[in-house]
Amino acid sequence: MQDITIILTSGTLIGIAILAIKSGLGCGLSGLNNKEIIGFAAGYGIIAFLVGLVATMVSPDVTDMVLGAGIGMHLIIAAGLLYFGIQTRKRWLSGKKDISRRTFLWVSVPCPACMTATFLACIVLIDTTGISGIAISVLVSLILAAGIVISAIGISLASTRGGWNNPSSLGSAMIMLGLFYLLCPLFIPAYIEAQQIKGQITMSFPTNTGTGLLILFIPICAGFVISRIQRARSGGIL
Repeated sequence: MQDITIILTSGTLIGIAILAIKSGLGCGLSGLNNKEIIGFAAGYGIIAFLVGLVATMVSPDVTDMVLGAGIGMHLIIAAGLLYFGIQTRKRWLSGKKDISRRTFLWVSVPCPACMTATFLACIVLIDTTGISGIAISVLVSLILAAGIVISAIGISLASTRGGWNNPSSLGSAMIMLGLFYLLCPLFIPAYIEAQQIKGQITMSFPTNTGTGLLILFIPICAGFVISRIQRARSGGIL
């Protein structure tokens, strides 16, 4: 039991650190200075602290509703990341127009899905460690704020030295994150359902597999078609 508690606690803390790195990625590639990064991280930490306090006062039924809403929001966030990621790259590569200081918000601002993850992380840490909700809220907010500052400054320095500190890099990162967010609602429910099956191995496929694959291929095909049209208009080779 003690080993399980350690694994759950460590995994939850790692998940919080990943959220911080995701936000730091947007801040680091958008050209924010150190003062702006610290201010953004402080605001994120305050929001996370408030979410942690709310997590200590809700019932299990509310937790289930929050989890369902968080998974549903992934599709909306995925669409925003893909669209604005493409726009960020397109504006920079075609006309050297930098819109990254606005579009990075899709990566860095605490979205409903990230707040849901923070909410659930606080609940897991409270249950596994037995520490008070206020202490857990402070811990989570500090980890997020410090992680954002460290990762943002580190990514900014690395990208500057590597010569890839430009809006195009941010756009590429947004597209990759958008695809990841698009995959999550397809695989997480399947994984949870698989964990509920004990000792049963089947070779059948779910009836909605085709729909899920179609959702995956829509943005890929759209990007391919748009790229071909742009090359044709610019006189490139199709």
